[in-house]
Amino acid sequence: MVKIRRKRRRVKGIVITFSFFFITGLSLGLFYDKIFADHLNIRELDVNSYIEIADQVSAGKAQLNWQYLAAIDGVRFDNEFKDINSQATEELARAFIIEKSTSSLHNKKYGLRNLPEVLDILSLEKKEQKRVYGYLADLQGVGFNKNRVVAASAKSKFIGELTEEAKKLYYMYGIFPSISIAQAILESGWGESQLTVKGNNLFGIKADRSWSGERIALPTQEFFDCNKTAEFRVYNNKDEALQDYAQFLRENPRYKKQGFFAASYYIEQAKALEEAGYSTKRNQAGEKIYADLLVQVIRQYNLQLLDYEVQVEKVSLQENLPGTERLV
Repeated sequence: MVKIRRKRRRVKGIVITFSFFFITGLSLGLFYDKIFADHLNIRELDVNSYIEIADQVSAGKAQLNWQYLAAIDGVRFDNEFKDINSQATEELARAFIIEKSTSSLHNKKYGLRNLPEVLDILSLEKKEQKRVYGYLADLQGVGFNKNRVVAASAKSKFIGELTEEAKKLYYMYGIFPSISIAQAILESGWGESQLTVKGNNLFGIKADRSWSGERIALPTQEFFDCNKTAEFRVYNNKDEALQDYAQFLRENPRYKKQGFFAASYYIEQAKALEEAGYSTKRNQAGEKIYADLLVQVIRQYNLQLLDYEVQVEKVSLQENLPGTERLV
């Protein structure tokens, strides 16, 4: 009898222990869900797919913000990204585009809706809109390979140093900030090249006969496994380098000929730069790679989102001027 009682006590103890851990685990699971329910399911999110869709819809029109699409889809499909098809996202992307026609030129131009306007079109409730903005916060610094760019990092600071002046170049010349910043990153090695450190030259612009300012001679690699020395322009600061870069592109007819200033989004401008011969970079197979390098940098550091910003800002400026249409 004593043995039976002891055995019953052990069984009872095991049941109580199991029940305790089961209830505790369930409670922790519910607690976890409560804490993380309002965060974007980045593990299931196919960032590349959203970038590609945003760029496909942008082609020939105006640059879209892929993060807006991902955040809205996260709400619409309750974070179940595996259940989302590309057609639904493409339809959402097109909601950001405004098509207008100008009778004087008989052609079509495209404008952009801002995020609040699209959320209203979708008739999302206030709590759903709040979730969208929360998901956007989760996407801060997330690029095409999902590696986050830390806001306080040297790379982030370098981009920040150039952003305002790069936006000015868009308003003055139509050069997308994503392109000017990406070129500065590639050409200057994130501002750490000898040419940038010694001469504030971000873009590797050479000092030809037309240049009357200071110059510096440094080695350069024009082709794969081919080095030589060249003279480059020297500037007082990075803003001066950006302005001269814009003038350089504007004054050289080959860039206009290749459609650089008529481009609707960054991929078109990157290809125009390559075709116009801005860089002669090639891989070992002799293939041109400059446009691809620019696109990779832009997508990783979300520089195309700056293009969306300036185009939306341009729309706002035009709306406030009498007799102007909402065009980009």
